[in-house]
Amino acid sequence: MAVSATPAPAGDRLRRNVIGLPSAMAMSLAFISPTIGVIFISALIASEAGASAPFAFIIGTIGVLLMANTLAEFTKRVPSAGTFYTFAGQAAGRHVGFIVGWLLFLAYAFQSPINTNLFGYFVPQVLKRDFGIDLTAYWWVFAIGIIVFVAWLGYESIKYSLRLDIIFVAFEVVVMAGLLIYIVLKGGAEGQSPQSFLPSLSPGPAATTPLSGVWLAFIYILFAFFGFESSTTVAEECVNPRRNIPIALLGSVGLTGLWFIFALYAVVVGFGPSHMAALAADPVPLDTLARRFLGDYYAAFIDLAAVMANVAVLIAIHNANFRIFYAMGREGVLPRWLGKTHRIHMTPYTAIIGFSIFAAILALATGLMWGPQAAFGNDGFFSSMGILPIFIVTNLLLIYFMWTKYRGEFSWWRHGLLPIAGAVTFIAALWFSVVPLPAAPLSYFPFIIAGWVVLGLVVMFFIQARDPRRLDIIGKTMFIDAEDAPPEVVAEVVSSTT
Repeated sequence: MAVSATPAPAGDRLRRNVIGLPSAMAMSLAFISPTIGVIFISALIASEAGASAPFAFIIGTIGVLLMANTLAEFTKRVPSAGTFYTFAGQAAGRHVGFIVGWLLFLAYAFQSPINTNLFGYFVPQVLKRDFGIDLTAYWWVFAIGIIVFVAWLGYESIKYSLRLDIIFVAFEVVVMAGLLIYIVLKGGAEGQSPQSFLPSLSPGPAATTPLSGVWLAFIYILFAFFGFESSTTVAEECVNPRRNIPIALLGSVGLTGLWFIFALYAVVVGFGPSHMAALAADPVPLDTLARRFLGDYYAAFIDLAAVMANVAVLIAIHNANFRIFYAMGREGVLPRWLGKTHRIHMTPYTAIIGFSIFAAILALATGLMWGPQAAFGNDGFFSSMGILPIFIVTNLLLIYFMWTKYRGEFSWWRHGLLPIAGAVTFIAALWFSVVPLPAAPLSYFPFIIAGWVVLGLVVMFFIQARDPRRLDIIGKTMFIDAEDAPPEVVAEVVSSTT
C-alpha cells in the first residue's frame, strides 16, 4: 500500500537539489551545536547526574539514536519539510497529524527564544569581560539583531546559510577540542575518573540518588541533542533525500553523541568529581576551565567559539522552523500565506517573515519575564518536554505505518523492536521529569503543555465543523521525485492531479 501524496503547487515549491549530504548533516550538527551543549548545558546536566554525567550521556545517546532510526525509516518513504507532522499524518491520518503538528509548533517555537536569549545574554558578557564594554542592559538589541540577520540569510539561500554553518561548526569544535584534550591529558583537577562512565558516583545537588540523577538529567541531554531531526526539514531541497537524510540523521547523532560523552568526561575531570556543585553553579564552565588550564588568551577563543556556535545553531533553528511553518501553511493548518515561496530565491519568504516576528515576540517575552540567562534553561526545559510526547508517538506510529503500508518491507528489528525501545526510553524520561514535579516555574510546564493539547483538540474539531476538507490534506503534501519514488506513489500522485 502506497503513501498518500499530493505535490505542492508548482509556484510554491522549494528549490530542488540545492544541497547535498554535507549540508544536510551540517543542518543537524549546527542545530545540535556541539559547543552550545558543552558550554551552557553541561552545568544543567551536572546539577542532576553529578560526576556520572558521561554515563547519563551514553544513555541519552542510545535513546536519541533509536529516535533517529525511526525518523530515518520514515524519511526513506516520506521525504517532506513537514517532518513529524507529515509522518504522523501519513501514518495515522489527519487527526493525529494535526495534534502532532500543533504540539510540534509549540516545541519548535521555543527553540528560537532559547538561543536568541542566550545570544543576547552571552555576547554582552563577552564584550564586558574581554573588552570592558558594558552593554548588558541592551541584551534585547542583540537578541533582535541576530533574528534579523538569520532571517536575511534564510531569505537569500538555504545553500549559503548551511555553508556558513559548516564553517562555524568546524571552527568551534576545533577550538573546544584543543581545550578538552589538554584537560584529559593533564589529568584535570583530581586525576582521571573512569567511574564517571558508571551510575555509581554521587548525584548532582539537584538529585537524591545516582540513578534518579541520570534520569533527571535526561531532559537536559535531550535539550543538548534537540534539533538532530532538523535535516529532515530540508528533505525537499536535498539531492536524493531518501538516501542522504537518513545518513545525515544517524551520522549527526552518532558523531555528536561520541563528542558529548568525551566532552562531559573532560569537564568532570577538569572540575574534579568532588566539585560538581561548583560545576552546576558555573554559568560558563568552559570559560572557567580555559582560564584555569590554558590562560585568559585561550578563554577568548572559547568565547569566540561560543558566539559562533550560537549563530550557527540559530541559523539551523530558524531554517528548520521556516520550513515547518511553510509546510503547515501550505496545508492550511497555519494561515495559508505562510506556504508561499519567493519567485526568484525559491525560499519560504512569508514563513521567514512570520516566524521571525513570532520568535522575536517570544524571545522578548521570556527574556523580560525571567531574564535572558534564566530564560535559556527554562525555555529549554519547556521545549524538550513538549517534544518528548512527539518522540513517543512517532516511534509507535512507525510500527503501524510500516505494518499497514509497507508490509513487504517490515522488519521486526528495525520497525518493531527498535521503535518500541525508543518509545519506552522516552516514556521513562518524561515520567522522571514530572514525578515528582520540579520546582516552579518548571512545575507549571507539564500543565501548560497538556492545556495546549486540549486547545489543539478544540481547534481541530472547530476546523472540521467549519470546513472538513482543510484537514483532509494534512500530511499529504510532500516531495515527489518521479525518478526516486516507488512507481505506485508516482501513479497515485499523477491520478490525484489529473
